[in-house]
Amino acid sequence: MSLAKCPQCQNPINNIDLFCPRCGYSIKENSKGILSPTSNVPIKKNNGCGIAILFFFGIAFIGFLINKCSETEENSDLTTNVVTQISKEDSIKNKLKIDSINNLERMEEEKFLKSKAGKIYKKHPEWSKEDCISISENKIWIGMQYDMLVYMRGKPDNVNTSNYGNGPHYQACWHDYDASCFYFDESQIITSYN
Repeated sequence: MSLAKCPQCQNPINNIDLFCPRCGYSIKENSKGILSPTSNVPIKKNNGCGIAILFFFGIAFIGFLINKCSETEENSDLTTNVVTQISKEDSIKNKLKIDSINNLERMEEEKFLKSKAGKIYKKHPEWSKEDCISISENKIWIGMQYDMLVYMRGKPDNVNTSNYGNGPHYQACWHDYDASCFYFDESQIITSYN
């Protein structure tokens, strides 16, 4: 094996080497046996194709993103329309339910006002409907007002007053009834009876 020098870097190389081990220069043997340079493999010229391909893929990617975003917007619009439609249907159903409930309440109110308790309530709107129902059923309870008792029974046969130092207390008695005497103070709320 004979040694020669690389024409580019002057590094000693074998004559059977195709490339210089130091600089990578490509070596080809002449018909005269003289080494001559043919080309430099590591050095490549840029022809711009890679940049054009990258540019094309970049444009394609941006188009893909725009398409996906517009699909999301369309889906969002579709979802909004569906929700709006459901909301309208729900509001119509709710209005019908409310109207139905209002009609039932109105009918029950009319029915109540035609009853004995309703007639009492018309004369004394300051009393609750429940109290008027109890009065119409001749019920007596602790906490009822003296006026309610008078409405049920009429004026008492006698009313006695007593004062033991904490204000006047009253006893109203009806002799023809089973619970005949009722006790109350200035608030005129029945506190006890016998």
